[in-house]
Amino acid sequence: MTEVERVNPLLEVSGLSVAFPDAGVEAVREVSWQVRPGETVGLVGESGSGKSATGLAVLGLHGPRARITGSIRLGGQELVGAGERTLRELRGRRVSMVFQDALDALNPYRTVGAQIAEAYRLHHDVKRSEARTRAVELLERVGIDRPGRRAKEYPHQFSGGMRQRVMIAAALVNEPELVIADEPTTALDATVQAQVLELLAELQREMGMAVVLVTHDFGVIGQMCSRVVVMYRGRVVEQGPTDRILTTAEHPYTRALVASVPRMDDTPGTRLATVPETVAALVGPVDEESLADPALRIPSGAPAGNPARPATPDRGPGRSPGGGVGAEPRFGKGRGGEDPLLQVRSLTVTYPGTLTRPPLKAVDDVDFAIAPGESFGLVGESGSGKSTISRVLLGLQRAGSGSVHFDGEDITRATRRRRRELAAGIQMVFQDPYGSLNPDRRIGDTIGAALPRGAARRDRVAALLTEVGLDPELAGAYPDRLSGGMRQRVGIARALAPGPRLLVADEPVSALDVSVQAQVLNLLTQLRRDRGLAMLFISHDLTVVRHMCSRIAVLRHGRIVETGDREQIMERPGSDYTRALIEATPSPRRPA
Repeated sequence: MTEVERVNPLLEVSGLSVAFPDAGVEAVREVSWQVRPGETVGLVGESGSGKSATGLAVLGLHGPRARITGSIRLGGQELVGAGERTLRELRGRRVSMVFQDALDALNPYRTVGAQIAEAYRLHHDVKRSEARTRAVELLERVGIDRPGRRAKEYPHQFSGGMRQRVMIAAALVNEPELVIADEPTTALDATVQAQVLELLAELQREMGMAVVLVTHDFGVIGQMCSRVVVMYRGRVVEQGPTDRILTTAEHPYTRALVASVPRMDDTPGTRLATVPETVAALVGPVDEESLADPALRIPSGAPAGNPARPATPDRGPGRSPGGGVGAEPRFGKGRGGEDPLLQVRSLTVTYPGTLTRPPLKAVDDVDFAIAPGESFGLVGESGSGKSTISRVLLGLQRAGSGSVHFDGEDITRATRRRRRELAAGIQMVFQDPYGSLNPDRRIGDTIGAALPRGAARRDRVAALLTEVGLDPELAGAYPDRLSGGMRQRVGIARALAPGPRLLVADEPVSALDVSVQAQVLNLLTQLRRDRGLAMLFISHDLTVVRHMCSRIAVLRHGRIVETGDREQIMERPGSDYTRALIEATPSPRRPA
């Protein structure tokens, strides 16, 4: 028994169940786990696993419609069945929460200083001036520059990372014993995420508080947590030390989940292990047999923490390991020395200013080329200009200057009619698989919109659904009947319908759970190889870009700071900014 294990638990969850009888949903089913003082425990699982519902139950935030049974004890005090007055005294003082979306969690009509001060005055009999001073102290402590001035500003005046720092300040203003952080960095770029996690760890050490980190990101788990609790469909399927969970997990679901995460030390292009849809789909009763699916079992001799993953990449037709004849094309020329399919030269896009804001140069003198069949990565943080470039390629945004040649023709100078004709050759896979689909339109109609009318359309839609791994019967369904991964497959099928030569994938997996992400990445890789598609893969996630792309361009503040082969960018970066992005990327494997 370790020294930590000898300490009595600060938080003890025993046989906890959370149900919503009106909706017929049992979100949490008899879960048990503990957190000791000063410990960081990761509560990990996919959407619908019950991890957030468990965290909310600790603070009694589910409301009267929820039926909560079992036991939640904080420092020996029973919280299940406690009155609202008791829970109000507890929230913020002994236990507090950092929410995922700070913009939604913060009141847009009140200054950030006033919101932090209010959280302090709820539990301390102090004057308003003292509470304001305390708020400014916390803003300074979480790294907000000029805290006295910024305390008077509103949430919309802060960046995403700064808003999350404000949320942390509000959660810690009363120095609680326990903080529950629910996906606190999911919406943040890699460098901002690293800063927020480092801040949280530093404050935890200073204040001696315990942290429950609710997340689906095993990279964050590996960096922050000493123990992990894995949830699946409302149940805890495995828990234990982080090192063991990430390397020698016992449960087949945990092992499949860990294996589906792309890593910096993987062989690029290797097919990612996936969790079968029978397990990942959150419908129907819990099926223990599905958890023992052969696809989830670990073959003998497979490396720990990397189950069922082939030792060498599936190179597909026309590719050779040595990069010689048949290798994936590199910059400028493709197989046989053909000209680039896409050539972007000196592209500049400037958004006009207003009375209070100067003009913004979103894209500044950008150059890159993509050869036929090549997968090219464009990586950068929010506001770097990635999506603006994709909009220019699709004809949705006019270029201020420069040129974009597609198949030898400058689309920036083409007529509107010609741009529509060229658009069939460049298609988009969007970031939000739900927001990009018309909720009032059947799946078959969405996919078939770009196809010629006639009897063959239905057969072509069925073939496209089959190609992306969906049942053709789904053509008659609406988007709300599908999971996130299934909706993204529909988006891919829609993009494939016109028969494009270039696929622009703009953050296509950032909104998906890790196992669904693996399925979509595998699908995109296979489709590109089968169809000979070129791909512009846009992302802020260097791990995913490394896995998918043979060449990478790094974008910052509208300018490309570095372009090169995958190995050069990842192993020998020439830019300090690129090195910072690589260093900020969390790894699922804990450092020795």
